[in-house]
This record gives sequence, C-alpha cells and structure tokens, in this order.
Amino acid sequence: MKTIVLAVLTLVFLVGSGQAPAATYYVDSVSGNDSNSGTSLGSAWQSLSKVNATTFQAGDEILFKAGGTWTGQLWPKGSGSDGMPIIIDKYGDGAPPLLNGHGLVTNVVYLYNQQYWEIKNLEITNYLKGDTNLKRGVYVKAKDYGTVHHIHLVNLVIHDINGDLGDKDNGGIFFEIKGSSRQTKFDDFLIDGCHIYDVDRTGISNHSSWDTRTFTTNTDWYPSTNVVIRNNVIERAGNNGLIVRVCDGALIEHNVFKRCSLKGSGNAMFPFNCDNTIVQYNEAYLTVYNPGDNDASGFDSDYRCKNSIFQYNYSHDNGRGFMVVCCKGGSTRFNDGTIVRYNISQNDGGNVFRISGQTTNTLIYNNTIYLGPATSSRVIWHRSWNGAWPARTRYYNNILYNLGSGNYSFGSSTGNVFSYNVFYGNHPSNEPDDSYKITSDPRLIGPGSGGISINTVDGYKLRSDSPCIDSGMTIAENGGLDYWRKPVPYNSTATDRGAYESQEKGSGDFDLDDDVDPPEACLQ
Repeated sequence: MKTIVLAVLTLVFLVGSGQAPAATYYVDSVSGNDSNSGTSLGSAWQSLSKVNATTFQAGDEILFKAGGTWTGQLWPKGSGSDGMPIIIDKYGDGAPPLLNGHGLVTNVVYLYNQQYWEIKNLEITNYLKGDTNLKRGVYVKAKDYGTVHHIHLVNLVIHDINGDLGDKDNGGIFFEIKGSSRQTKFDDFLIDGCHIYDVDRTGISNHSSWDTRTFTTNTDWYPSTNVVIRNNVIERAGNNGLIVRVCDGALIEHNVFKRCSLKGSGNAMFPFNCDNTIVQYNEAYLTVYNPGDNDASGFDSDYRCKNSIFQYNYSHDNGRGFMVVCCKGGSTRFNDGTIVRYNISQNDGGNVFRISGQTTNTLIYNNTIYLGPATSSRVIWHRSWNGAWPARTRYYNNILYNLGSGNYSFGSSTGNVFSYNVFYGNHPSNEPDDSYKITSDPRLIGPGSGGISINTVDGYKLRSDSPCIDSGMTIAENGGLDYWRKPVPYNSTATDRGAYESQEKGSGDFDLDDDVDPPEACLQ
C-alpha cells in the first residue's frame, strides 16, 4: 500500500512540475517499427533515425536489443538531471548491440551540450578501407555551456576505426570543450571497463579551448574535474593509447595499454597541461618502437603539467622505455613536481627513464627496475629539448638491477641527486655517485620473472635476507603504500629500498624532509 501511495505522489509531483515520468524505450533492428510507441518489448522502434529525432527526459532509458546491428550515427537529444541520468543500454541476451558507422559518419555516437548521460554495453566500429578522414567511435562535445555534468561511458567495445593518423583526436573516444565566450568544462566524466582496439590514432583523448596558462598564471585555463578513466583495455592503437588534457585531479587507474604506437611515434599514455593527475595500477607493455620514432614508452608526464603522480604501475617490454618526464623549452612551458614511485619496470628498451627539456623538481623513488642480460637500454637519460635541460631531479631508494649493458647520461642537466639507491650488476663508468648506494645483490625473490598482468610480479619482492630491508630513507608524504599495498614504512620508522616494503625486520633508518636533501647526497 505504501508503494502505491509513493508512486501516486511521485506521479503527481512530476505532472505538477511539468516533467513527464521517466520512460523506457526499446529499439529492435529486426522486428521493430518506427511507427510503434517504443515503450514496450512488443512495440519497439527500429532505427537510429527515430532515436535521434526524440528529445529524451531525465530518467529515460533507451535500450537496444542484444545482437542487433545499426548503421550510421546515434545522436539522441535531451539531458538528464542530477540523480536521474538518461541511460543507453542493451536488453536481452547475446552480443552487444552493434553500431557501425562504416566510415560514412565522423562520429558514431555523439552528444553536444548535453549532460547526465550514461552509455553502456554497446559495440562501436567505424571503418572504411583506405579512408584518411577524421573518424571516431564516441564524441562528446560542449561549447560555451558552463559545466557539463555526469557523462559515463561504461563497458563499450570500440574497434576498427581508421582515419587521420596525423590527428591525435582521431580514434576511439574523444571528449572536447570548444568556444571562448563562456568557461566550460566537464565534471564527473567516467570511462570505465571499455575495450578499445585497432583504432587510429588514439584510443582515448580529450581537449579544451580553455587551456592557456604559464607556470605562474592561469590565463584562461579552466580544467575539467572528476575525470576518471579506469578498468579499460586499449590495444593496437596507431599511436597513443590515452591522452588526458586540461584536467585537475584526473584519476587514471587499472588500465592496460598493450602494443600501442603501431603506426607512428607515441607513448602509451600521458597527461598534458594537467594538474594533480594520479596514474596508478596500470600496465603498459609492448609499445612499438618504429625506427626513427622519438617515443615508445609505457608512461609519460608531458608538459604544462604540475604535480603528476605515477605509482604502482607495471611497465615491461616497451620499445623505448618505462617513464618519460618531458617539457619542450620555452618561456610559457613547464613540467614541475612529477613524482614516480613504487613502480616496476622489466626489460623496457631504449631509455628506462628519459628526463627531457624544461622539467623541474622531479622526484623518482622506490621503483624497481630490471634489465636482463640481453638488454642494451640506457638506464637514465637526461637530455635537452629546445635548448632547455632538466633541473633538480632526485632519485632515492630505487633498485636498478642492470644485467645488460645499460649506462647513464646526464648532459648539462643540473641539481641531480642520488641517495640510497641500489646499483647491481653492470657498473658502467658513468654510473651516478651515491654515498649510500648498495652494489651487492638486492636479493629479489625472482628478478625477471614478471609476466602479463600487474599481479605477476611477486618475483620483485625482497627475500628476508635482503640488504634493502629497512636501509632506505623515509620520504614524507610517500603515499603510505608499496606496490603490493603494504604500509610504508612497516612497523618501524625505516623504509626499504625498491617497490616492496618487507614485513621482515632489518637495519638502517633515514628520514627525508621533503624540502631538504639528505646530508652527503651526491650531486651529478
């Protein structure tokens, strides 16, 4: 009885407010008919045209029949509201509903100045052999709108999208802010559980026209907020797997980037012109180095960024390294305060760490790096870019397990600090000085044994007799966890070296004030 009364009161409220009650619409590509009401299984619509001609209300659902196929563009109209998004999903058992642009539309799924939408469980493709025009799977655009709330893209399968390899915004998912008369941004933009493969040029990317700033002044920099990209698999992207631009506090986690950069230079992922980005629990591997490429690393902290954090990631077998921190030299460019901590790199080629150009105050600590006997990767390379050199790069508590012929190059970079690192294996003449270095075997359980998945790296834990236990420096605001989510430090005031914090008791203790270098730390 209470349920009936509540339903009646809700209906009275909706009618009184002028808002129609939410409806569910069904779309069946085989048995539907656009002259139907669409509001029951037996009276489903048939075409995308019918959906596109409808302005939906808050709380409405648009359900496509599993196993069905539609050709062209999906652009439904209307917006939802807070707590009542409009939902696109599937119904029935079977394969996800397939939306195929056949290369005849620029964007297969499109929203413009619309908010509170959730799009789930669709398969999307947009391929036309030999075509070089701009094409995308999903495109969400806003212009001079204000704040666009709650766009969720969940469990989409997006594949086989070719097009313009010269445009980073060609590819799987692209969300963009345009205009100049009203500050506009996205808030609560989620991409979760999507599988994106065989796309040119980029798996996921975004952009904003509100992007201008210097290191000290945000001229018209108006970043998107609460952007979360998680649990996605991006593989065989023509260039980059993921690019995140003009965001504050973006969270990028639990993604897999496999075999990106197939057709041209590109790191698997990077933030650009962002603040406070967190990149964690991701795996990047087999990024392809094509002869002549500049980039083919697993991770990249790109320029006009501040306070980016890369932690708990697993990088392996990439063609040109694990980590790039870079900024092209210039008066309005910067990359400041990047932190790289508690990551594992195994057999990454080229340059494991490449610190390039106008970067400042980069902090790299408690990473475990393994280079097998067959590798010739440079372990660390500091280089100039457009006349600028890195400044004040600090390395603490890292395990550099170098069985190959890897060496080091610092050029004219300044203020480099090395302290409490492990240098094991090959010792080239340009190995950095470190007053607290360990050169003996760090006693890893199974170095080089990592497989595919971030959960296959237990071989990089420390044996109970490791000299790394409790012999590192304790770093303020260290995130509190190691790669395996164990507390740091564990049951003491001392910290281990490398990405693992052992539960065994060792010796050694050094506290690091985040603003003061330890005594006798070696400057390179």
